[in-house]
Amino acid sequence: MSSGGDRRLAATLQALILACLLAAASGLQILEYPPSMYADNTPEKFWYPRGSVIAIHLGNTNSCVAGYGPGKTDLTPFQFCIPSWVAFTEDGTTLVGEAARNHAGADPESTAVFGFKRLLGLRSNHWYQDGIVQAAIKRAPYKITARDFNTPTIPVKSKDGTLEQLDLAKVASMVIAQLKDKAEEHLGRRVEYAVMTIPQHFSGLSRDTAYRAGRIAKLDVVQMVPEPTAIAVAYGLHKKLREDGNALVLRVGGGTSDASIVTLMDDNFEVFGYRNDPFLGGDDFDQRIVDYFAKLIKAKHGKDIISDDKSALGKLRTACEQAKKALSSQEQVQVTIESLFDGVDFSEPLLRSKFEELNGDIFGKLIALVDEIMAQAGLERRSKIDEIVLAGGSAMIPKIQRLVKDYFGGREPNIRVKPGEAVALGAVVYVHSDD
Repeated sequence: MSSGGDRRLAATLQALILACLLAAASGLQILEYPPSMYADNTPEKFWYPRGSVIAIHLGNTNSCVAGYGPGKTDLTPFQFCIPSWVAFTEDGTTLVGEAARNHAGADPESTAVFGFKRLLGLRSNHWYQDGIVQAAIKRAPYKITARDFNTPTIPVKSKDGTLEQLDLAKVASMVIAQLKDKAEEHLGRRVEYAVMTIPQHFSGLSRDTAYRAGRIAKLDVVQMVPEPTAIAVAYGLHKKLREDGNALVLRVGGGTSDASIVTLMDDNFEVFGYRNDPFLGGDDFDQRIVDYFAKLIKAKHGKDIISDDKSALGKLRTACEQAKKALSSQEQVQVTIESLFDGVDFSEPLLRSKFEELNGDIFGKLIALVDEIMAQAGLERRSKIDEIVLAGGSAMIPKIQRLVKDYFGGREPNIRVKPGEAVALGAVVYVHSDD
């Protein structure tokens, strides 16, 4: 290299060192953009003011935003969650979150999209991905198109009355944008930067699609945090685990479930075992109750609400979801619906023991996930697990907690009051862990 080149290199290095020193003094941190965004796969460094980054967790059932805002003496954490629903009315108006879910209940014929996270970045010309796409098409109450070997899209009516094939990244961005609005309303200022949580298995196109959804929502996505890592941080395992210590993380969400073995190595978390089921979660528990009551109704009134009445089915599904949640703290709940169909009221008891009986095989599948990752990580001796963590809204179900406890010889799993919010909270703690 010429002497001129040497001088330019030295000047560049001096500038970088000075920038780092200034950043440390001013409370700035460096984060990395997702490597897959760049052709040379080289992460780009990005500077951001400490405390100005929010965390976005996009879920199949609910999505959350978390961050830090001014408190009485110091930065105070905040968190908001909304249903991961987007609805499109007849006049082309778009509704998001609670408004979308409520509209779907009032107008079952409208297009309401949910459970789309599992499809982000998938293609129908890949043998494994196509299986997930086809299963989603079969299960979803709305239309999903996946033709010409493209990624799945949702056909919706636009304001001018034409049919538009809506990209799932665009649908996801609508949920993210509302979470961004909630954060800005709470903070009283504009939010520009975000970290996003992604499932452990997201890579390539799935990762990039999640990133693009954030960008469409007008956020600079400065880092992607794997969900098992975020959960581990939310439970303080970065402070509790010994070096090379292992934690089991079982997340039971509304639409998907996964189990991970997270190990602390050199003050960083590494995932050495991971299994997920894209169609196993709280929705399945709800469906079992719906099917149970639908049979009772048909036997008593001769009314097949699943086949004949979408409005009645929507009312029953909502009531069954509420009953499931109530059974986490009660042994019995009365499921009551006024004017379920044809002016007929519905009221039937549901015992927790009956709920557990109806879902016995689903509980078995969750424990099978745990068993598989234990074998995958070479941890047949269950005593090698130092911490047991449950996350996801359905982790509140007592039967799941008991099964996990029994699996590990009576050891109590760690569970928060609101396990469904652990992912977003952990991500924002993770990104500020060096503060």
